[in-house]
Amino acid sequence: MASRKPQQASLEQAGMESLSFSSATVKLEEIRGVSKVRLHSLLDQPLPDSQFHELSAKTGSSSGDDPAVLCLRPREWLLVSETIPAQRLQRQIADLVDSAQSSTLDTSDGLAVFRLAGPGAPWLLSKLSCLDFLAGRQSGRHCARTKMGHIAVIVHYHQPRGGPFVFDLLFDRSLAKYLWLLLTASADHADELTKTYGDAK
Repeated sequence: MASRKPQQASLEQAGMESLSFSSATVKLEEIRGVSKVRLHSLLDQPLPDSQFHELSAKTGSSSGDDPAVLCLRPREWLLVSETIPAQRLQRQIADLVDSAQSSTLDTSDGLAVFRLAGPGAPWLLSKLSCLDFLAGRQSGRHCARTKMGHIAVIVHYHQPRGGPFVFDLLFDRSLAKYLWLLLTASADHADELTKTYGDAK
C-alpha cells in the first residue's frame, strides 16, 4: 500500500504563508498531523477495562495523554493523538468496541488544530468566547465546546508531552483563515489585559 501523502496545513490551503504568530503575551501556531477520532456509543462505557484508554463519562473532562480522550457530551468522545496515525488509532478503538452499539469516525482531515500558549492565551480566549478560561485553568486539564466569531470550537487545555499547559483549538479546517485572523487581530488587546490585570511581567 502506498504511503499517504501528508496533508497541507489548513493555513497553507487558505493561501497563508505563516503557520505561527507571537505577541507580547501570546504564542499561536498551527499543529499539523494530529489524529482525531470520534467515538459515539449507546453505552456509558463502550470500551472494556483497558489501560490503553480511559473514558470519563463527565462532559468536559480530559483523560490520558496520547491519545487524550475528551468527553464532548454523554456517550461521545474525541480521541486526539500527535503520535499515533489516525487509521491505526481508529482501528485500535474499533477493535475494542461492540459495533452494534458503538461507532468510530476519523475526523482528522476535517478538523484543524491551533495551539495557544503564554499568559495572554486565556485572556484572548475569554475575550472571544462566553467562557471564563482564566478560572478554568484551576480545573487542570479539561475540554469545552464554545463559539468564537460564530465558529464552533473545541478547546482542550492540557500539557503536551508534560510541558507547560496550552490551549488547543479544534475546529472546521475550512474556517482556519478566518479564525486565525480573528485571533491575531485580538492579540494586542489580550496583551493589554494581561499586563493590566494578569500575571504578565
